[in-house]
Amino acid sequence: MDQADWNSQAPGGQPAYPPPPSSQQPYEQPSAPVEGSAEARGLAMLCHLLGIVGFIGPLMIWLHEKDEHKFVADHGKAAMNYQVSILIYYLVSCVLAPLFIGIFMIIALIIMHIVFTIIASVKANKGLPWSYPIAIRFLK
Repeated sequence: MDQADWNSQAPGGQPAYPPPPSSQQPYEQPSAPVEGSAEARGLAMLCHLLGIVGFIGPLMIWLHEKDEHKFVADHGKAAMNYQVSILIYYLVSCVLAPLFIGIFMIIALIIMHIVFTIIASVKANKGLPWSYPIAIRFLK
């Protein structure tokens, strides 16, 4: 580029700026370290996914695998805390259903339950830690 190109103006009276250097690499966010083996990640993911239909599946996986895989133990505790918490929230919503606020709470809980479970399953499969935002920590 010569000096005349640098001093020219872009449409609208704005000064023209040179394009960024092409040798610059775009910023890449560092990835978190992956925890657990492929088997542990699969069991942790299953622990969260089975929570969609109830708490028996996550409970069975957590009780069976908590001593063998720390990763499964951590995700299993998170899943069980969430399952007990969501059960309490559903019971409160059912009590409030005659006041109509409970109906909206139940709908919101169903949506959040599915979304949080999918997020937790993906995090577990990637080997990343996860804690549900609305879970009460009964198991520590």
